[in-house]
Amino acid sequence: MSDVFYLRSIDPPITPAGVVLTEDAGGCFDLHRVTWKQSFLSADGTRMLCWYKAPDTESARIALRQLKANLQGVFPGTVTGEDGPRALALSEANFVAELRLPDADTPSLEGIVTALGQEDVALVRGFVSIREPKAVCVVRAPSDDAVLAALARTDAQADAVWACTPITPSVR
Repeated sequence: MSDVFYLRSIDPPITPAGVVLTEDAGGCFDLHRVTWKQSFLSADGTRMLCWYKAPDTESARIALRQLKANLQGVFPGTVTGEDGPRALALSEANFVAELRLPDADTPSLEGIVTALGQEDVALVRGFVSIREPKAVCVVRAPSDDAVLAALARTDAQADAVWACTPITPSVR
């Protein structure tokens, strides 16, 4: 199974209660073997990152297309920060940082994780695109200024940093 991410704008804004997997969506996801792992909704309800597991990126795209989603923000990637005794729970995340990474054959978040720790910011999960030099970091931080200060010490460029609410799918 592959990790697939969907970073999108939302208009009109929604609340965390509005982030649900409807029966129609559930049917499309089941048909294409897509599992919704986690979402992170911006505090103002206008931006959201969704994490899915799917056989491949195209399976997720097909399911989302059937739901009339704009597929511009869908990308395959790898997950950092999932394993180990010091891994933070997804529910501890309170900020999302959208990053452009320097061009590299194998993009890594290693330097970013080190810089985050210098500002009392902890990586909860990092989602690194396998097709382009970008990543999305979900972090626990005292403020967006702390996230921005940490990222200023790296060669990554922050496109956006926003406060978030983690949303865990309910079991159907």
